[in-house]
Amino acid sequence: MQKLLIKEAKEHNLLAAFILPVSTAIELYNPDQLEEQLGNIEFYRGVMLANHTSILFSSEPDISLLNNQGTTVGVIEVKGGADPAGALERYGAAKKSFESAFRKNSEVRTILVASCITSEVHTRIQNDSTISAYFNLTEILSENSRQYDSFIQEVFSLLQA
Repeated sequence: MQKLLIKEAKEHNLLAAFILPVSTAIELYNPDQLEEQLGNIEFYRGVMLANHTSILFSSEPDISLLNNQGTTVGVIEVKGGADPAGALERYGAAKKSFESAFRKNSEVRTILVASCITSEVHTRIQNDSTISAYFNLTEILSENSRQYDSFIQEVFSLLQA
């Protein structure tokens, strides 16, 4: 998911810098080094876009979207497990992360990306006010899908990019 968002930022000429893991240090985006930078994505905390918004990577939430004032405007939880038996547990973990984000900013948008959404989980998501949007991970990874386009639109609209 990280590489997908970075490549999309690059395609739209939005990628400005990679954020290093310590302090607020950055490494400027260099088109000639993009493949190397993507190959070392685990060494970065995130990326800064040309409009001074940021996409940060962590464990909870998986991805945070920050506006140019540093306020978290969106959070993304990615649940890649394919086992239907664990779908409800993965939903619960995402919900917990979203509730934490709401405590910090009641206006935050939350996005769940999951590869296995059972009918029970689907019903719960539709009745859950803590989930702003949800997407099927498998469909997002197929870049020529409507889900992919909708997901990218959702993410970059939150970043006003």
